[in-house]
Parts: sequence; C-alpha cells; structure tokens
Amino acid sequence: MNLQEKAPFLFILGLALAFEGGQCWEHEVVGTYGSVVVLPCRDDTSVLSHPTTVYWSKMINNVPKSIWRREKSGIVFRPVKNPPHIHCPNPNFGKADYSLHILGMTDEDVGLYICEVEGQIRMRKVIMLRIIKVLFSPALVVEGSKTEITCDINPQPEFRIRWSLNGEASNRKVLYEATQRDAGNWTCQVAYYGVVGKTTNYLQVKGISTPPDDSSVLYAAVGTSVSLPCLFSEGLDENNVSWERSSTTKNSLPPPLPSSFKQSPIGSPVLFGSQDRSAWIETVQDGDEGKYTCSGIIKGSEGTQYKIQRSMQLVVARVLRSSSSKTGQMTLTCHLSDPSQVTSYEWLHVTYGINDTQTVTLVTKSKILRIQKVTEQEIGEWVCRYYGKDGFLGNVTYQIHMTGAQTGESKSTSGRQVGMVMGLGFLFLVIFLILFQMYRNYRRKRKILLYPAMETIVHEAVTERERRERYEARVKESCSGDPKSVRV
Repeated sequence: MNLQEKAPFLFILGLALAFEGGQCWEHEVVGTYGSVVVLPCRDDTSVLSHPTTVYWSKMINNVPKSIWRREKSGIVFRPVKNPPHIHCPNPNFGKADYSLHILGMTDEDVGLYICEVEGQIRMRKVIMLRIIKVLFSPALVVEGSKTEITCDINPQPEFRIRWSLNGEASNRKVLYEATQRDAGNWTCQVAYYGVVGKTTNYLQVKGISTPPDDSSVLYAAVGTSVSLPCLFSEGLDENNVSWERSSTTKNSLPPPLPSSFKQSPIGSPVLFGSQDRSAWIETVQDGDEGKYTCSGIIKGSEGTQYKIQRSMQLVVARVLRSSSSKTGQMTLTCHLSDPSQVTSYEWLHVTYGINDTQTVTLVTKSKILRIQKVTEQEIGEWVCRYYGKDGFLGNVTYQIHMTGAQTGESKSTSGRQVGMVMGLGFLFLVIFLILFQMYRNYRRKRKILLYPAMETIVHEAVTERERRERYEARVKESCSGDPKSVRV
C-alpha cells in the first residue's frame, strides 16, 4: 500500500483519535497574550514545488470550521468573520512550509487546529494552541496589600510551574504584604510532556518608589547640603503628604525639623512617572542627625486609600580637633553620629599647585590623624573618607591654617624672620641713598652743560687771574735784587 492509498486511512484514524474523546495531536504550541504565534505545518520529507491546496481549520464545539484556504490556482479564501490577524505566507509554500501565523494572540485563538495539504501527496497535521498569562489579583497592587500571583494556561493541562522575578528564581505565589522589592517582571515557565512555554508580566506596586524600603542611610558633613528623596507613584493625594523627624530616645517628644529644612512644593514635575515630594536640608548642622519619615496617601481601586510612609536615617559627620600647647601635637578625629555601618577610614592631604592642580596624598588609614608639629607642609586641606561593606559612604573636610597660636617651628622661626626683614630694609635704604646722590650729581653736571658760553668766560677769567698772580710774583723777586734785571 503506497502513501496515497494510506492517506484516507490516516485521515480517519486522526479524526477518531482527536475528536472521539482522545487527546492525540502532533504538536503543542504555547503562546503569550499579544505575541506572534506560528502553528507549524511543514513537509520535512520533500519539497513540493508543484501547485498545492492548503486548508486550515479550527475545532469549534467539536466541529472543524475553515479559517484559511488556498486553492491550487492561488486564490485565497477566508471567512468574513475570520480575524484578519491570521494568514499563511505564500512565499514559504515553495519550501513546503504551510505554517499558520497569528499576529497578536488573544484568548479566542486558543484551541485545536488542523492543517491539510493536497497536492502530489496528502499531508495532515493537528496542532494544539494554548495561551499562557501571568495574572495579579487584585490587578492594582498597593504597598502593604495582599496580592496573589497566578500562572494561567488555557486549555489547562497538567503542567509544572517555575516562577522567577527579574530573572531570579522565586517560590512565592502570594504576596501577603507587597513591597517595592516585589515590583518587576514576573515570569511563569510551564513544562509538560516535553513542551515548554513561558510568559512575563510586569508588576507595579503603587507607593513610594524611592527609596524602596526603610533601610536607606544618608551621610552628610556639617556645613554641606543633603537631599532626602521621596518619590510617590501616580494616584498620590498631595494634600496629605508630610515630613516628620523621629526621636532617637524612647518616651521623648520628636525633635523639630532643622531650620534649613525645605520641601518640594505641591505640583512639582513628574519624574519617571512618579510625583516628587522630596525634601532637603540646605546647611547641615551638628544635631540634625536622626530618622526622617515621609508619608502620604495613595488612592487604590474602588476608592480605597492606603497610607504609605518611608523612613530614612541621616548620619552627620564632622572633624573633632584637639591640640597640646606643650608638645605642639594636633589630633584630628573623624566623628560620625552613627558609625555602625562604617568599616574603614582614611585621611588624605590635598595640596593645590599652579593652575589649580591638586595633589592628593594618602597619609593614614585610621579614624584618628595625629600631627606631631604643625608646619608649612601640614597647612591646607585634610579629607577623611569613610567606607562601608559596599564601598564609599562619604567624606568630611577640615582646613589647617598657620596662626600665631600654633606651636612648633612657627614660633622658633618668627624671630629670625623679623631680623631678616629689618636687615633687608636697611640694605634697601643704603642703596636708595647712593642712587639718589648719583642722580643729584648727574643733574648738576647736566645743568652746567646747558650754558657753554658762561663756561668759557669763567675759564678765561681763571686763566687771566693765574697769569697776573705769576707776573706779580716775578716783580717782587726783581725788586728785591738788581733793578736793571727787571723786564717789563
């Protein structure tokens, strides 16, 4: 019996197994809502290049109804009520691929499908299409509410489920008190008889998205500013948002908010789908440490309201200084109001050069910095950094200035500096007097050269006076001797 003679027998057997109470089909396909699903119908034994007729039908109330058909002539028939998102790509027929493509799968698409191909040979395939969805009950989840997570597959066989949240395995099916850590992509993976299917649905938990829980710790140095984040989901009643500061001791009134405490005004812009009700402290002061709580009211489903709040701890850092007048030693201590999460410290010395260049030197990895004597080398900026188990937490800065009250080498060198200044001043004075006298002589000579005729007269007068004095001296000598020897 050849294949063509066996075809009617196989067709009747397939119908009997599929529709007379049996559960026999050749393929299982699991799709997700809104996705593209391909129902396979392919001849893997040969490639049919000649014209063929392709029939696609779906079992509705145990009756096969045609949903797509193509004749050998190439004419395509589809029912008037058939969804337009179902089709078979004709270019694939030359490759013996007659698969049915469903674009945007819905609940109405699930069920049993039959593919029949008639040509040189006859081929028939039966495919079961199921849809899988992740459902949240209630659909609107608010912080603190109970939520049930369900993996729904239709038609429902006996299957095994594996859950994961954001790629990490999870065994929870019920969230008794939903938190922001439960938000994300919930993935349901089902497996049965070698068929595996999975789908993902995003869970949004309405409440305060930032910070996600009450474990946030903020670090700020005295004199700096710090931001206290508080981002609410949509549906916030902004008139019921408030900030308060908790007391650090029991049975005591809560302390007031700092004087430089500021809060975002009502109607602030929406950031990433969240309403910003953050606050900040413009100038942190010693004593501003403690727990700060942001609270508000979120509107849930059916008019219900939930009060949501988030707490965060502020740790204030500062540098404590102590010095000894006898030895000149200075001690700097990195002090934090709550150092419970700090695992290590380090002190850095920062110096500035030309063009604001910085040189950072690691001095010690300790909470306390000791400087034996404060000299010009120790003047400048000192930075204390503190770290936790997850890395850097914050830093605080301290400036050292050279003053007359500082000890050590500054006192011993002050006298020598005064003597040096006085000596240099006296030397500059002598040089100035010499230069001034040289300038006066220069001016005097320049004035004489301005009158050359007067200089000639003076010179002739002097010469005539000298000639007369010599003549008179000769006359006197002649008078004392022989008068005949006198020559006029």
